Amino acid sequence: MKTATKSFKDGELIYARGDESRWAFELLEGSVEIIGDGDDGPTVLARLKTGEMFGEMGVLDSSPRTNTARARGTVTVKAIGKDEFLKRVESDPTTALKVMTKLAKRMRTNEGSMIPADVWRETTAKLPIPLDTGVNVTPTPRLGRAIPANLIGERKSNFFERILDTVVKDKTRRPGKKTKAPTPSDIQILVCLLRDDYENMQRKLLVEALSGIPGVRVELIEREFSRFVPGVLDANAFNNDDTVKRINREGRAWLSERNADLLIWGQMEPTGRNAELHFVTVASSPGERPGRFTALNSLYLPIDFYSEWQPLIRACVLAAIDPRSFAQGRILRSALPAVAQGGRALGLDPSAAMEPHERAAILFCYGNAAALCAQLEGDRAWYQTAADAWRMAIELYGNVEGAVVGQLYQQLGLVLQIIAERTNDLDTLENAADSYRRALVHISRRKQPADWGLMKYRLGTVLYKIDMAAGDDNALREAIHACQSARQVFNRYTHPIRWSEISNTLAQILQVYGDNARSVPVLEYAVKCCAAALQVRTPDTAPLQWAAIQNTLGSALFLLAKHTGEWEYMRQSSDAFRYALMIYKDHGAGRMAIVTERNLHRAEKQIQTTAEKHVVEPVWAQSFNVNDDDYGEALSPFIGGFDGNDEGDGISRVA
Repeated sequence: MKTATKSFKDGELIYARGDESRWAFELLEGSVEIIGDGDDGPTVLARLKTGEMFGEMGVLDSSPRTNTARARGTVTVKAIGKDEFLKRVESDPTTALKVMTKLAKRMRTNEGSMIPADVWRETTAKLPIPLDTGVNVTPTPRLGRAIPANLIGERKSNFFERILDTVVKDKTRRPGKKTKAPTPSDIQILVCLLRDDYENMQRKLLVEALSGIPGVRVELIEREFSRFVPGVLDANAFNNDDTVKRINREGRAWLSERNADLLIWGQMEPTGRNAELHFVTVASSPGERPGRFTALNSLYLPIDFYSEWQPLIRACVLAAIDPRSFAQGRILRSALPAVAQGGRALGLDPSAAMEPHERAAILFCYGNAAALCAQLEGDRAWYQTAADAWRMAIELYGNVEGAVVGQLYQQLGLVLQIIAERTNDLDTLENAADSYRRALVHISRRKQPADWGLMKYRLGTVLYKIDMAAGDDNALREAIHACQSARQVFNRYTHPIRWSEISNTLAQILQVYGDNARSVPVLEYAVKCCAAALQVRTPDTAPLQWAAIQNTLGSALFLLAKHTGEWEYMRQSSDAFRYALMIYKDHGAGRMAIVTERNLHRAEKQIQTTAEKHVVEPVWAQSFNVNDDDYGEALSPFIGGFDGNDEGDGISRVA
């Protein structure tokens, strides 16, 4: 056996001193004590944590165990056979570097000597040319010509020389960092052994259902994924965020080994009626899109399912793939809509013989497939299909709470927001806000901080659009609170790009609310948010985003000048619009360039009016002649509008 996952109870020995070294171990869960002989008897030499490797030195030199390894609490380890471990050390620079680093640490002594004398003598005695037996002796500089190679004679490189050669053979990368494999043009799907699948009958049916899709290859993995992730089969496993992270980490490691795109794993239900499938995808680019599959998604199939299930299976599996190249995107565009249409009947009306949560899981998966079809074909009807499927899934889950229901509401909100922005439907937009609020009930800030922060940000942008359409100051106040909460999760140091985006949106909301409330402090805070965002965005790295923030800054300064009568604010507003205009013209953003030029003209007109007043009026009598018509028409494209042109990106602005 190459590898195996083993569990030990508290105090149980993993191996004892003097045992044969047949396995190297990687600690998956718990803590392990390494016990050796001390002056006063058995002594704990080290306590290992999750992710550390132990027992490998005996495997390397085929010597008996020199220490004892004991479980401390419940422990799960991955045992790697000797042949497999040696193969990994020679082929994987990361593993080799770990072994060498650990060896170097062991060779240090407490007195500061790099190599103990007995180890030095034992090692140097085996070399072809004897060396001085002194410890840490500075070598005498060699004079004259180098020693000819044939003086030593040709010999095979030893084990550690091969390790060194493996680590440094690629000079273009840092030691320990794997070379990124090229993205394939086709799609590769890995199918693992299904737990309790008698004679692999259900896996064979699944592979047959996926065979014959142009550009898609299916590879069988003769390993059972659930054995490598402790606790994954527990009843509440998917409500535990740590378990979900382990699933993604282990699954993506398998995908990386074969440069594949999707891993399918699962089990037979305890009742023996259905097969339960789960998916692991490659780490995708940051951002949001409706219909994205996660480790929480599951697909239930009846045992020995008939051929009419084939289109639904194909649709769900293809939709779970996040394309890594244009070629893979073309494969999905040509295959997915047709099979999704073929699986529509079962996807929207699963078998009544299934349990409610099983039918809800199928509806969830089919809704994801429909949402992806909408993006591939640009057909709004697919978005409506996705929303209908997710609503039915929510009804079937009933009053159940958990991350799966939270994800359902999250996806529903994303699709409803897109539909509302394309149709200018205020009721649908309010339904999107309600979905985001419900998602926040089921999503924990402590366990899923990123999802929680994104939902807060989405809620803020939707409420802002509701105010733009209906003039609701209560929606504005809630939007400000939501964006402020999102900024607590995404700060400028850990998520600078997302933080700058949220700051720009918050500034847009603040300037509208500040103008409505005639509050100078609120408008000043909007200016500060823009200034902070500009410290992250630059015209060199993100020119159009930088110009968008300059637009927001110009709008805020324009309104601040209106409510304070300060000439300097209007001058700064003019400068901000001028900077944005230059970027838009340079990058061919014609529509925004026209609007920005109009804003710049109005700001400069107010500056000219103020300059003339300096001659005829005292300072205390000066004020700006700005009314709602002057700034409302020109600034609305910058501070956000409910115009239906935004495809789910949150708020109308320059992308």
